[in-house]
Amino acid sequence: MPKILNILLGLFTRNLRSNILIMALVAIWIGFGIATPTFWSADNIQNVLPQMAIIAIMACGMVFVIVTGGIDLSVGFGAGFVSVVAAALLYFGVIDGPLQSLFPTLASARLELVTMLITVILCMGLGLLMGLFQGYIIARLSVPPFIVTLGGLYIFKSGILLVTQGKSLFISSNDTYKFIAQGLIPPLEGFILAALVAAALFVRVFLARARKLKYGIALSSLAVDLLKAGLFAALVMGYVIVVNRTSDGEAEESLRGVPLLVVIMGVIAVLMSYVSTNTRLGRYAYAIGGNREAARLSGINIRKTILTIYVIMGALMGVSGIALAAYVGSGTTGAGGGYELDVIASCILGGTSTLGGEGTVFGAIVGALIIQSLSNGLQMMNVSSNVQYLIKGLVLILAVLADISMKKKRA
Repeated sequence: MPKILNILLGLFTRNLRSNILIMALVAIWIGFGIATPTFWSADNIQNVLPQMAIIAIMACGMVFVIVTGGIDLSVGFGAGFVSVVAAALLYFGVIDGPLQSLFPTLASARLELVTMLITVILCMGLGLLMGLFQGYIIARLSVPPFIVTLGGLYIFKSGILLVTQGKSLFISSNDTYKFIAQGLIPPLEGFILAALVAAALFVRVFLARARKLKYGIALSSLAVDLLKAGLFAALVMGYVIVVNRTSDGEAEESLRGVPLLVVIMGVIAVLMSYVSTNTRLGRYAYAIGGNREAARLSGINIRKTILTIYVIMGALMGVSGIALAAYVGSGTTGAGGGYELDVIASCILGGTSTLGGEGTVFGAIVGALIIQSLSNGLQMMNVSSNVQYLIKGLVLILAVLADISMKKKRA
């Protein structure tokens, strides 16, 4: 028993900040579960993560932006602009109309699929151009990110109003496109996916230990590493089990399964986490944020790195915009409004330093989950919007104060 306690203590203290964040999330879940029993219902759990995914996807890129000492205030309306462009392409038949003329014998299902693919490609291209536009001004013309992205916020909001002309553009003719955010992976495939994720977590443990051994880096306890991987694997499997059933345990097949958007978010989070820890771009980003002058003297191309990061941020705005249009099923005049606040708050809650040089993708994902859990739980308790904003603001301030206190104690 003491040995198990020592293992658990080692697991907790090794990544103290991340573990405190997870404990805060669990406390929020328990609190809302007691206050509103339906908070833990399978239906609600199935809805929370897709709602959070749109914010979390952009938070994965925002971590890099803030780590380099920058900020992007345009992400909300940037994603909103992409979403209304996607909705307009489908609403006005800009793509499927010409396709039907060119290929009159094309089956309806294939027409929807091709239309969806072209729409996604065009919207991803738009997101990349938006990131390139802002990144070029910031990196090459040395204009402060706050000013550039604040200007971008107004420009993208103008674009939303221009495209929508003050009305909602409903996506009613392409269910294939809406499947991106509303689709569910069937139960069997969901369990297979969860098993693969669990296997990958354990394989990663041994690969990481082998790499450390190769370079002479001290190894942590194998039991601690395996326990950590096991906890994450159990969490993934538990989520899949829950979403494969409804509150009463029985549901139509069409209402059961892992949301596709959650899988997309997971893939992006893993990819961006890998970039942050295992690539030159990630190392350069942290070096620039930690000490820009030292990074310059060491030969890092600061302008190129920052430009690349804002282009990536633009691409993730594109992904979130595509998902937003598919999730809502329309493009609206208020699309993306306020998202930038939740994205930035997710990063800061997750431990990303506003001074740069510190932050993780994992922390941002947990931060986004905290923000969405608060919003969801407070809405279920019928708490008014003004009180919701007050509570989220206080939580953010307390998180920053706690982080500052921990840093002072370490110093």
